[in-house]
Amino acid sequence: MMIVLDPRLKPGTRVVTPSERLETLENKRVGILWNNRLGGDRLLKHVGQVLQQRYGVSEIYFTKKTYIGNAASEDIIQDLVNRVDAAIVGVGD
Repeated sequence: MMIVLDPRLKPGTRVVTPSERLETLENKRVGILWNNRLGGDRLLKHVGQVLQQRYGVSEIYFTKKTYIGNAASEDIIQDLVNRVDAAIVGVGD
């Protein structure tokens, strides 16, 4: 007998409220959270440089997850909340 499991999430009632958008990135601190996938660090560091050059971002704070397969820990999330005005989460390959 074969048992087939459905890995998709079932619809839920959780409501997610997005953060308010910043009017500008000028003089803002931007955090970049890399998921630790190969090559993503190079790409995301380049994105940070572009944000500074084109949009006047004052600081890029780069951090990473400990393992690609896990969600970011509460410590990492709190660190970003305390340090930056906006955050980017990205992958790489």
